[in-house]
Amino acid sequence: MTERLYFDDAYLREWTARVVARGERDGRPVVALDRSAFYPEAGGQPGDQG
Repeated sequence: MTERLYFDDAYLREWTARVVARGERDGRPVVALDRSAFYPEAGGQPGDQG
């Protein structure tokens, strides 16, 4: 499971993470990280992209 860094620091801009999975979605490359500061889309609020 991904450690959700945004709960501890919503303004975090740099962190170290490992790629735990990679693939494609809609023809675009995607990765899954063991730690992330990207906030997911929820409750009608747009998620982070990057």
